[in-house]
Amino acid sequence: MGNKLYWGDIHAHCAVSYGSGTAARALDNARRHLDFCSVTGHAFWPDMPMDQLNDDWLVGKHLGGFAKLQYYWKDLLAELRRANRSGKFVTFPSYEWHSMRYGDHNCYFNSDAPDLLDAPDIEALVEALQRQAGAFMVLPHHVGYARGFRGANWNHFDERVTPLVEIYSNHGCGESDDAPYEYHHAMGARVGPSLVRRALLDGHRFGFYAGTDTHDGYPGHYGHGRVGVFAARLDRASIWEALTQRRTIASTGARIAADVTLDDAEIGRTIPLSRSSALRIHVEGTAPIDKVEIVEAAGRQCRVRRLPMPPIELRFSSGRHKIKVETGWGLKAAHDWRVRVRVTDGRFLGADPCFRYSEYRGDEQRSCDRIVDATARQVEWVCRSRPNASGMTGGTHFNAGGTQAVVLDVEATSRTKLDLTCGDTSMTVPMTTLARQSVGTHIAGICSPEIKIHRAVPEREFRFQHREEYRPLAQRAGFVYLRITQTDGQVAWVSPIWFR
Repeated sequence: MGNKLYWGDIHAHCAVSYGSGTAARALDNARRHLDFCSVTGHAFWPDMPMDQLNDDWLVGKHLGGFAKLQYYWKDLLAELRRANRSGKFVTFPSYEWHSMRYGDHNCYFNSDAPDLLDAPDIEALVEALQRQAGAFMVLPHHVGYARGFRGANWNHFDERVTPLVEIYSNHGCGESDDAPYEYHHAMGARVGPSLVRRALLDGHRFGFYAGTDTHDGYPGHYGHGRVGVFAARLDRASIWEALTQRRTIASTGARIAADVTLDDAEIGRTIPLSRSSALRIHVEGTAPIDKVEIVEAAGRQCRVRRLPMPPIELRFSSGRHKIKVETGWGLKAAHDWRVRVRVTDGRFLGADPCFRYSEYRGDEQRSCDRIVDATARQVEWVCRSRPNASGMTGGTHFNAGGTQAVVLDVEATSRTKLDLTCGDTSMTVPMTTLARQSVGTHIAGICSPEIKIHRAVPEREFRFQHREEYRPLAQRAGFVYLRITQTDGQVAWVSPIWFR
């Protein structure tokens, strides 16, 4: 494809409207494990229910948040501008416009000083934004709620300003009725007319993104949604261009890379309809790939086709392996970790942080979670974990966990060993053992926090390739996109390619 894959979160909130944590703290959290982000403020809700008897809590929460954003808007823009560093970390200003009738939308700007603009309807909002200088996007999110209750109203979709739609966030997955991760928020269930696949079948054209919609000041919270973009460089112009051209992968959190072409056309593009096209797929995950599904449509016909996967073999073979090192669990309070992993007779090729929100103490402003050293021989990181929710405390969704993790990319032979140290705890584990099973140890007896080194996943399990002569379901306009699922429950959706 010629571009590099960068990962970010463009839908994250903090205390500048309603939420927690300063913008400075949110941005420090983000730069520790993301390439780009936006800190979004709640701004307007022109058709907000105003029933003082039944909705007074809602009115107070939102009007208070809107007033706070008006007060902090210039400060937020200044924080975003200071954090934006080409080649290192990229930021975009944004604010959220709520609506019962049209659904919630975030307004994004390729500029440093946009105004906060409101309007009574979505068309008037777009017109107002067009009158100010600078490029913008208006992207709908948590689209799956019922129409009239902040779900998507596809009758007002405008492809010119909406290149992407949020398919996943901590609300759940809005792809389709058969997709994983139902909506379980108090706002309601996901329903068919509002869902992403329904809109694609109706002829709307857009790519996919995922965002945490976090309100705790932790952009990129692992498991709540991230977006990957194929861009030429890590700067605002390149990331913006990739977003607007729909070169995106939406993920629950794992950095699942996928290169998909149809007759050499990349994701987000439209090609002429033909009887046969060359479909090429290459996927690299962070855990064993459980299934790769092609979602394809022509006219109103649609099917989900699962591609054949090779069997899992618990035998060691030299080469690349992905190994997740996870810390957390325990029964009591949050726990601070400093973990160092060294490799002998092998080398580290990379380290992928899988960090989640962790509790802050006092007036902390710097992130608790970061990789502090990464070389070919050693990876070291610090993090803070929280006790996991359990059957006794509520919550069983994998995204609700409080553990922290780093996925190590290791080039290994049968002689390779990992040496892990954390405080008074240490483990030395041969790769030949990790090829068969995971290992772990508590740091201080039963119900104390634990360190787990997951099973080493060989390249034959975390990579997938497929080629075929693709024939559309019917000789009609349509689309094709990929849904990828790992054995750890992480999922990615690759933006469509259309044929017309």
